[in-house]
Amino acid sequence: MHKFLALMSLIVLFVTHIGCDRVQTITAPQQEQKTLKIGFVVAGERVTYPNGAEMAVTEINHRGGLLGMPVELIGHINKEALLEVSLQIAEQLIVEDEIIALIGPNRSSHAVEVGTIAQRYGIPMITTTATNPNVTNAGNFVFMASFTDSFQGAVMAQFAKEDLDITTAAVLTRRGDLYTEGISEFFALNFSKLGGEIVANEFYEDDPLDLTAQLTNITAAKPDVLFTSGFVQDIALITQQARAISLQNAEGEPTIFLGADSWDNELLFGNENAEVEGSYFSGHFSPDTDEPTARAFVDTYESVYESTPTGGVAVSYDAVKLLFEAIERAGSLNPDEIRQQLAVTENYIGATHIASYDENRHPTKSAVIFTIKNGEKQFYKQIDP
Repeated sequence: MHKFLALMSLIVLFVTHIGCDRVQTITAPQQEQKTLKIGFVVAGERVTYPNGAEMAVTEINHRGGLLGMPVELIGHINKEALLEVSLQIAEQLIVEDEIIALIGPNRSSHAVEVGTIAQRYGIPMITTTATNPNVTNAGNFVFMASFTDSFQGAVMAQFAKEDLDITTAAVLTRRGDLYTEGISEFFALNFSKLGGEIVANEFYEDDPLDLTAQLTNITAAKPDVLFTSGFVQDIALITQQARAISLQNAEGEPTIFLGADSWDNELLFGNENAEVEGSYFSGHFSPDTDEPTARAFVDTYESVYESTPTGGVAVSYDAVKLLFEAIERAGSLNPDEIRQQLAVTENYIGATHIASYDENRHPTKSAVIFTIKNGEKQFYKQIDP
């Protein structure tokens, strides 16, 4: 109870709107003394992601601040997920708000472009749930807090082949998005390497209304599993229409749906149109963990927000904590010294674990697999690198 009251008394962030109505802003009152500002960018309907970052900032301020100075989170939610808006926000945070580091964005297609801005200004940047390996291509100031799709795709392919003991798979991909195209490619490549057969590989455009043509082609191939990693509205439509046309494998059993971390969204599980019962998907973090540090994170989050944190919330928390630990090790706010300390991170333990970073600033960390039962996600297993 003491921890809960202390945390609640320190949470002073609030929500306002700035600019145009498609950008939601989270900011905090000005401090009289010098305040260190951290930028945080979210694209899409992931409105709970700032909660994780907020928790990390509250914790550091409760300890007396960072290098003796209070920290302020300046967060923006680009709810319509427009790339130009994320770019505008990043430029504003760096130039006008004078942030010392940038956390996010969460979408790979945004992060890969925002990274060029952070690199140009020499501002340390740690993405949250952006998973495409190209996210860090902008340069040595850009780091990832999540696993890469090359790892995630391999995890799901191995799970399908070895745990589910299936031999055929179909893939359905949203065209034109770095994340969706990338994760589908990694899954298909790894599944084929393991001896599986990709019997159908279909694509659809943004915001589809009808996927009957693609699903009819997939149905004709009778795959054991259908792998799809679109966004929430896509997944609901795909699964609903697939079940309506009785998508089945060669034995006449319902084809199993497989997904990736984009599935870890309360909006999906609460969507009455989604037919996701019995599906499997990969994710960053399980709230059912027994690991002490992660358990403390879950318990505190549930006390404050009265909900269970998703993987994106956990990774958002970790991205901020990774930054704080690097700054404390550096004992400096010099961007290059912070970057150097991020690069040599070892055995970070927070909501998730990061063993180390490779030369591309990709972390070595585990993934978890969930299944959906009775309309709720349930932890199935953990996959270590």
